[in-house]
Amino acid sequence: MADAARQLHTQQTHYFRKRVNFNDSGIAGGVPLGTIPAGALIVSQTVDVPTAFNAGTTNALNVGTTATGTEVFTDAATAGRRQPTIAALRFANDTVLYASYASSGTAASAGIADIIIGYVPNNDK
Repeated sequence: MADAARQLHTQQTHYFRKRVNFNDSGIAGGVPLGTIPAGALIVSQTVDVPTAFNAGTTNALNVGTTATGTEVFTDAATAGRRQPTIAALRFANDTVLYASYASSGTAASAGIADIIIGYVPNNDK
C-alpha cells in the first residue's frame, strides 16, 4: 500500500526515492513507489543501477501508474545512472506510481536500482 501523497505548504521540489532489487517480493507484479498528488508535475527522474539486472534476455525496469505499467518510463536496468524519458508529466488525481521488473531468459541472480522521482505539487493556488 502506498503512502498518502506528500505535499509541503512551501513551493519546493518534492521527491521520493526507492531501492528495488531483482528478487524483491512482488517486484514482477509491481511495488508502490509513492503517491503523486493531484495537479503535480514530474520534473525529474533518475535511475541509478549500481548492480545490473542480469536475466538472460530481457531486463526491463518499469515505472507506471498501474502495477506493471510503463506509463511513466521504462529502463534497460543496465549498470549506471540515467534519466529516462518521461511519458507522463501531469496528474489530474492523486496517483500511485509503481516499479516493476520484467525479465525473460535465464533467471536473474543480481540487480539493484535506486529510482528517484522529483515532482512539483500544484500549491500555487
